[in-house]
Amino acid sequence: MHFKKEDVPVRPGNDGAFRSIKAGEMEIGFTTVDRPIDCTPLYKGLPGDVCPCDHYGYVFSGSIRARYADGSEEVIGPGCVYWIPKGHVLIYDEPTVHLEINPHRQLDQLMSVVDRNVAALRDSPAIPK
Repeated sequence: MHFKKEDVPVRPGNDGAFRSIKAGEMEIGFTTVDRPIDCTPLYKGLPGDVCPCDHYGYVFSGSIRARYADGSEEVIGPGCVYWIPKGHVLIYDEPTVHLEINPHRQLDQLMSVVDRNVAALRDSPAIPK
């Protein structure tokens, strides 16, 4: 089974930044971030307010900063294959494009909270429209 990027569905509520499709027990995702984003507020409400999902992927351009629960950080740049274990927060310091393969159940747990937090932030009077 194979998929073209444009055929992978866009996850609702994220302005097209994240496309994802279930494949067996895994989820294949394409992420395109066009500006710096700190995902910390999106993980609020998850155990420890950190991501419960292991991520495996490849960075095409830009970079991903992973901040772990113990305070350590790593930056994954273009041309790198990666594994980011659960217990992290993702931060994009620049526009970034990457392919990611995740365990479906873990990603589903993550995205249900992220989707709720994105909606709450959009509806917040503190966020300019």
